[in-house]
Amino acid sequence: MKKKLISLAMLVTVFAMQVVGVSAASKTTTMAATGAAQGKYDVEAMSQSEVADVAKVNQTAADLIKDVNAGTKTLDDIAKAESSIASDLTGESLVSAFMDVTPINGGVQLADGRYQVTLSVPALTKGMTDVKVLHFSTARNVWEVITPSNVDLNNKELTFEVEDLSPIAIIAKVDASQAVTNTTGTSPKTGVDSTNTVPFAGAAVVLLGAAAVVAFRKKNA
Repeated sequence: MKKKLISLAMLVTVFAMQVVGVSAASKTTTMAATGAAQGKYDVEAMSQSEVADVAKVNQTAADLIKDVNAGTKTLDDIAKAESSIASDLTGESLVSAFMDVTPINGGVQLADGRYQVTLSVPALTKGMTDVKVLHFSTARNVWEVITPSNVDLNNKELTFEVEDLSPIAIIAKVDASQAVTNTTGTSPKTGVDSTNTVPFAGAAVVLLGAAAVVAFRKKNA
C-alpha cells in the first residue's frame, strides 16, 4: 500500500509541475521588435506607471487599457466608448494585450517623420485575417486603427507605420476554429485570462491528494 501511495504522490507532483510549466510558458510568449527594428524599440507589458501616464491624458482610455489587459473588458467595450473607431473594430478580436512601444535612439523613422516598426507577434496564425494595430496616442489623445504595411503570418511578423508611439494591441478577424491564446494569456474571442487555469490546476492537485487520503483510509478501515 505504501508503494501505491508513493506512486500516487509522485503522479500528483508530476502533474503539478506540468501545469506550472504550461502556465509559465504562456506568459513568456510576447511581442518583440525584429528585423530592421530590432534594438530600435523597447516593447514591454504595460506597467502601472505607464497606465498612469495614459491616465494623465485620458482616464477613460487608461481604464479601458487596464481592464482589457486584465481580461475584464473586450474590444466591444472600446468600440462602445470610442465611436470614432467602432466601425474599424467590427468583427475584430484581440490577438495581443496592450503593450508599450518606446523608440530607442530615435527608433526607425521614415522621411516623413513617422516611425516604422516591425514586430514579432507569436500569437499570429494563418487563421487570422484583416490584421491591424490598435493604438492609443498619448501625444494626440486619440484612438486609431492602423493597417500594417506588411503582415507575414508564416513568420508571425508585421510592419506598420505610426506618427507617435504609445500603447498598442494587435487585433484581427479570427477563425473561431483556429483561435489561439494571446501573448498575455487572454483569449482573442472572450478576453478571458488564461491564468484562471491556475486555480483549476490547483483544484486538480487537491483532488488527487484527496484521492490518496481516501485510498489510505479505506485500506486501514
